Amino acid sequence: MKKYRFILVIVSIFLSVYVKSQDSFVASQNLYINGFIRAGLYGSIDRDDDKPYISSAFSDFSLQLEKSNNVNYKAYADMRFRYGQEFMDPVNSIMLREAYVRVNGSKWDITAGQAIIKWGRANFTNPVSKLNPQNFISRSPDQEDMDMGNLLISTRWYPVSSVKIEAVAVPFYRSSVLLIDPVKLPDYVNISQIKSIITDKSMFSYGLKADFYTGSAAMSVSWFDGYDPMPGAALTHFDINMTDPVPVPDISITMTPYKIRNLGFDFEAVIGRVGFRGEAAWMFPQESCDILEYVPCEEIEWAAGLDWTSGDWRFIIEYTGKAMPHFTPLMAEPLIGTEFDLAQMGELLADPDFDMNQYVKQQVGAFNRLYNYQLERYYHSVGFRTEADLLYGKLSPSLFTLYNFTARDFLIIPEIRYKPSDGLTLSAGGEFYKGRKGSVYDIVNEFMNCVRLAVRVDF
Repeated sequence: MKKYRFILVIVSIFLSVYVKSQDSFVASQNLYINGFIRAGLYGSIDRDDDKPYISSAFSDFSLQLEKSNNVNYKAYADMRFRYGQEFMDPVNSIMLREAYVRVNGSKWDITAGQAIIKWGRANFTNPVSKLNPQNFISRSPDQEDMDMGNLLISTRWYPVSSVKIEAVAVPFYRSSVLLIDPVKLPDYVNISQIKSIITDKSMFSYGLKADFYTGSAAMSVSWFDGYDPMPGAALTHFDINMTDPVPVPDISITMTPYKIRNLGFDFEAVIGRVGFRGEAAWMFPQESCDILEYVPCEEIEWAAGLDWTSGDWRFIIEYTGKAMPHFTPLMAEPLIGTEFDLAQMGELLADPDFDMNQYVKQQVGAFNRLYNYQLERYYHSVGFRTEADLLYGKLSPSLFTLYNFTARDFLIIPEIRYKPSDGLTLSAGGEFYKGRKGSVYDIVNEFMNCVRLAVRVDF
């Protein structure tokens, strides 16, 4: 009941401010309150009986407040309320997505608070962006809802019109929500997720970036030193019960942050109706992936693409590649995504020199490599998106598809949006994941494959 009272108080305050702001809007011209109300559902197919069911259903309420004097400060807040269920689990949440204050001078600005900062210029893959965590299982028809804010302080300096220097400090750690969160795990495996920010003083991260602009082109170089928003799976407990006729393992995994350094470069240029974009990053962890199973291996990742417009249609195509400079193959199979072989375990345990704990650690390490696409030395993938604005912007169909040639993971997301009147948006779409046995998309497709419907009213 306290939570509902809190919501009512917040809503009352915002509505009161909104009414007053409307009365003085002509005079002030600097206070804006808007938001939306949205309802939606996700439908899936139950693999056990091949029958459709509602896997997620929700009702959202968003309030967004912006206050500025159009001279030297701006304050912004975005609060979200959600009620419903996701992946068959009840949801009743209040989330402060962003809440920050920005103070600016003639050639500088400083931002402090909960904010979303995304680096990189590629459309689908951003290897240079390490500042903002993401919710990869977000049940929302709006893709930008995947982005999660971070408590931070950012300062930007504009020495000349063609140069921008940015420094960002993140004192605490907030984890991304992994794509594997709803995976049905074997009975003998338990995973402990990171549910809230980690306020340990050692979790400090920072980033530096310099942007350069010239005519119709722009580029930047960046440096990140800190904890990757994507944590790794660490083996924290292993035991095996040998008293039963069939050995029964007991495995506990804890999602664990790791520190990296990331050197990045990105660019964009426009020639006529065609835009060219690309970025590349060299990521090297502080610890070795050969010693700590939850740490990824050093990698170089790049993306290059172009987009062009033809009439009412826009087309985007992008290639992404990845290479591991010091690649070594693993002998163990990933702990998740492969079947548990009792016969093989019996043979391994029969060897007196066999270290079962070390073998399970290698399996956990193999799963981390699977999830980070590091099981092979090289990876190649292509993404394509087409979208249009038809009927004077009222009808917007789109199609996104992604295929990883190395992992053989395939994703397709069709969607259509219709705006029958100002402020009202109806949308329908779906997400379909497919991969070879044991791949990431094969593991997640049971709960991520869906069709979805949503209605949204903006105010």
